[in-house]
Amino acid sequence: MTQYKVNQETYAHVFKLLFVKPVSVQEIVEVSGIHKLTAYELLRCFKKHGLVHISGWTKDTLGRDSMPIYKMGKGEDTPRTRMTDSERSKRYLVRKKERELLNLTYVRSKAPAVKYIKEQ
Repeated sequence: MTQYKVNQETYAHVFKLLFVKPVSVQEIVEVSGIHKLTAYELLRCFKKHGLVHISGWTKDTLGRDSMPIYKMGKGEDTPRTRMTDSERSKRYLVRKKERELLNLTYVRSKAPAVKYIKEQ
C-alpha cells in the first residue's frame, strides 16, 4: 500500500469518513493511505479538541475490546468492558471441560509444536 504524507487532502478524507458514520482507525488507514500510528495521532488530536469521541469498541478473537470506533462530535467516551477474575476463570474452566469431553490430551514430541491426539 502506498503511504502518503498528512496534508489537507488527508484531513478531508478523514472528516468525510467521520461525517458519514463512526469509523475505526483501520478504515481511515484504508481510505486515506496514511500509516496506522499517524491515524491514531490524528484522532487523538481531534479527541483532545472535542471534535470526536469513542462511540464503541471492536472486539478481537478473544472477546476483548481492542480498537476504538470514533464518531464525530462531542460526547461521552464508551468505556472498555473488562472481565472480572471470576468471569475469566469461568471461561477457562469451560474451555478446559470441553477439551476433557473431547478426550484430547497433549502429546509433546521433539518438534516445537504441540499436537492433540484423541485418546482411545
